[in-house]
Amino acid sequence: MSTAWQDTLRGAWASLAVAPAQSRRYRTQTLASACPMDAYAGLRAPDEAPCLLIRCEAPEGLLFELNGLRLYVDRDEQGPLLLLALEDSEQRDLFTQLCADAIDAAGSDGTVALGRFHARLNAWRAFLRERRHGLSREDTVGLIGELLVLERLLGVRSDLLATWLAPDRALHDFVNAGHALEIKTSAGASSRLRISTLDQLDNSGLRRLDLVHVRLLEDPEGRTLSELLDVLSALLPDDTSRQALANAVLRRGLNPDDDQARHGLRVSLRSLDVYTVDARFPRLLRADVPMAVADASYALELRALAAHASDSEESLSHFAAAGAA
Repeated sequence: MSTAWQDTLRGAWASLAVAPAQSRRYRTQTLASACPMDAYAGLRAPDEAPCLLIRCEAPEGLLFELNGLRLYVDRDEQGPLLLLALEDSEQRDLFTQLCADAIDAAGSDGTVALGRFHARLNAWRAFLRERRHGLSREDTVGLIGELLVLERLLGVRSDLLATWLAPDRALHDFVNAGHALEIKTSAGASSRLRISTLDQLDNSGLRRLDLVHVRLLEDPEGRTLSELLDVLSALLPDDTSRQALANAVLRRGLNPDDDQARHGLRVSLRSLDVYTVDARFPRLLRADVPMAVADASYALELRALAAHASDSEESLSHFAAAGAA
């Protein structure tokens, strides 16, 4: 992410700190010369907390108070204000990053800037709710596996980004018109697949459920997560879709500045295997365990799944075609 807006905001807050008070509530400095929104850097009286202020209504469900950052609504004589404020001084770097990233995501087109700004804040809200730190190696491997499947799908139809539901903590990673894909990714040797809940392989209400095993190999000639995201962006049809991908990745847990996750692991695809989940598939379902068992995770032996294997190209093509006009 560019540091330009971070530098602009830090400079504005520093200037306001030595400026005379403008009102009893906020000291502000406009950002309108470089931003298509009616936006201001501000300091809140009486605690001098740095703020980002936008003159607009707040969409329903957008407000939050997480990890020392607060998004809330206030009003002045000119109307409603959407305020992002720092409530914990130890989180100042994260606060500055979030403000700058959201302004940057708004872009320069005034007709869509506010909507993009709101969408980016919503992605940050999901990110802050789930984690404070960067992705672990295991999390990074899992995200790469999902994105490799998404790459295959976008290669068939460029409008399938919305079928990737993992960023919104859905039951299955991809769903399109009743066909679901559950993605499991491993790096290196692996003989088992970990199923994390009793509902993960439940195909009730679905036309088809496929379990997709993505095998990765650490490879100095392979791709990083950042390079894979660049390829995906190029497959998308427009800037709106590319911004939607960026927001989805943030909701999935990838901080824009997480260089270790983005560049630290270089992998190639070793294989992509698909197993169709039907009544004969070995699994544990909630209906099969005692009511006292609230949930459970378990492992599947890959060698025992051979009888349930499906052709991967057929599966992904069938998924991509589902719901097409």
